[in-house]
Amino acid sequence: MSKLVALLLLSFIELPQELYLQNCPKDVVDSVYMECGIQAEAEYDSDSQPGTDYLMADWAFGENLLDLSEYCINRALSGEFYDENLKADCLSLAVSIFRLKGEFTRAIGCAEECLLIDRSQGNPENISSSLNNIAGLYLMSGNPQAAKKYIDEALDIERGLKRSSYLAIRYGVASEIYLKLGELEKALSYADEAFSLDSLNNNTVKMAVRRSQKAAVLMEMGKDRAAEFELEKALPVFLEKNNQNSSSITYVQLGEIAARNNNYNEAEHSFNEAIKICKSINHIYMESRARKGLYNLYKGTDNAEALHQLEEYVELQKIMHDEKSTELLQSFSVKYDVLKKEQSIAMQKGKIRWQNTMLSILIVLLILISALLYMSRKAIKVTKQKNAILAKANLDKDRLFAIAQSNIPKEVKDEILSITGSPIEVPKVKMTPREQEIAGLCAKGLLNKEIAEKLNISQRTVEVHKNNIFKKLGINNTVELVRYMQIIMREGSNLDEKNPDNA
Repeated sequence: MSKLVALLLLSFIELPQELYLQNCPKDVVDSVYMECGIQAEAEYDSDSQPGTDYLMADWAFGENLLDLSEYCINRALSGEFYDENLKADCLSLAVSIFRLKGEFTRAIGCAEECLLIDRSQGNPENISSSLNNIAGLYLMSGNPQAAKKYIDEALDIERGLKRSSYLAIRYGVASEIYLKLGELEKALSYADEAFSLDSLNNNTVKMAVRRSQKAAVLMEMGKDRAAEFELEKALPVFLEKNNQNSSSITYVQLGEIAARNNNYNEAEHSFNEAIKICKSINHIYMESRARKGLYNLYKGTDNAEALHQLEEYVELQKIMHDEKSTELLQSFSVKYDVLKKEQSIAMQKGKIRWQNTMLSILIVLLILISALLYMSRKAIKVTKQKNAILAKANLDKDRLFAIAQSNIPKEVKDEILSITGSPIEVPKVKMTPREQEIAGLCAKGLLNKEIAEKLNISQRTVEVHKNNIFKKLGINNTVELVRYMQIIMREGSNLDEKNPDNA
């Protein structure tokens, strides 16, 4: 069934004839496209059509058939997507295609769209990758300042993720960006960091890439011999692994070093090798750099050839830096700043919401605490009032009891004793140890001055303590305090036992 669907898809899709190359005949392309259709039907379900075009574009890219790859990826991106991950994969491949073709505006546009999808999904790994791609594109388009903010964010993410191989890639791009910004020491440091991480993973190709990046910084520092050493270590690895992109870059670097040291034959050979590779993979950026190198090499010795190389260089630059592209690149940069500002505002709003929530909780807690304090004070006041009533009642009973002991008629005495017959309820009063001490001395008949001397405190302090005792008992003077203490002593009560809180 899947194979039938793929065949039907193929019958409706006729690839342009110019996309069939001699080294890749029509029957091969048709066969691959059919296999891609079968795979897409199994993997992408509702997105089988764009999935087929994506897989075909990916295959063509791997075979260096950039025109065919671009045609297929444009077809894929022109349709509707149910799967955002597939769309992100298509955009990422489009970035790689347009970058090699020197169409940086289109590449950045796709990379920005991919970044939006990644941010919406909240996947830090994908966000880091998209940021790295955009940083590299801005670097190649001649805008390292814009590239810096993207790579700095990518580095922050990768340091948190602790993925050594990916962190090495970010360091490598950062090295190239800071090189363009003229911050050479930082650029060299990043290149060394990247090389160290790739060495840990024993990735020979990546180590060769880091050597090339390190050489670029050393060249800018005027250390051509050290740079040449790094490049001569890297180039054989690239050639062996058929890494054409890195090979072209290394040849250009070797050509520039040779030209600076007046080794014209070596320089010419290196630049021409770079151009040959760049044309085969349609790498416009590095070809323009090699053309510029040849122009400088021939200038003054072969004016006709110098003029030819200059014309080629200008044409390539026009492709990369037309007026519309410059405007679009600026708009992309502005859009990034706006997006980051919106994220900052969203974070600020979230912070404000959190602060408001905490403030609301704090207000509720304060209200509860205030209510508890009010209730506690009210309870203390009620207790004091109750104690005052009890104390008054007990003092009155005590007076009646004293009267009953005097020489009065029996019937009067009996009536009084019937009133005072109920047990005296001593109120629970919380006194401090010092207040208990002073109350006890008052009961023994000591005056304020005597109490002060005995306790080695001022007379004023004694008065303050006594006033506090009066308030707690609801009494007014020392006589009533003495009577109260007499009741305590007569009843055999102990303040500590009656009120354990006094201890």
